[in-house]
Amino acid sequence: MAMPRVLHLLVFTFWFGAVLYFTFVMAPVLFKGIPRDQFGFVQSKLFPSYYVIGYACGFLLLLSYPLVRAAGPWTGTDSLKAGALAAMLAFSLIQGLWAGPRVGRLRVERLEAEAAKDPAKVEALKSAFGKAHGVSSLMNLFVVIGGVVYLVMIAKEWRP
Repeated sequence: MAMPRVLHLLVFTFWFGAVLYFTFVMAPVLFKGIPRDQFGFVQSKLFPSYYVIGYACGFLLLLSYPLVRAAGPWTGTDSLKAGALAAMLAFSLIQGLWAGPRVGRLRVERLEAEAAKDPAKVEALKSAFGKAHGVSSLMNLFVVIGGVVYLVMIAKEWRP
C-alpha cells in the first residue's frame, strides 16, 4: 500500500509545486522583467502545458484517492480531501478550457487593435482582457486554496 501513497503524494506535490512556482515566482518575474507583448507571448506558450499538468494530475489524484485513503468507512475528512482535489481540478478545467483561451484571444485582438491604432477598440479590449484575466487569476487562486486545504488535511494525519 505504500507505493500507491508515494505515487499519489508525488503527483500532488508535482502539481501543487508547479502551481505555486508558476503563480508566485515565474509569472511575476517575467511580468516585471520583459515587455508586455513578450510576456503575453511567453505565457501563451507556457499555459497549455500548465493546464495539461493540472488536468492530468487532478484526474490521477481523484482516481487514486480511494486507493490511498485510510481503511474504513468514508468520513467527513475523506469528503473534504476529495472535495479539495475535485475543486482544484474543476477550477483548472474552467481556467484552461474557458478563461485562459479567452484571455489569449483578447490579448491577440488587443495587440492587433494597437497595431491598427484604434484607441476605442484598444480600450474596449483592454477592459475585456482585464475582466477575463481577473476570472482566470481567481480560478488559479482557487486551485492554490484547494491545494493548501489538501496539504493541511494530509499533514494532520502524520503522527510524530
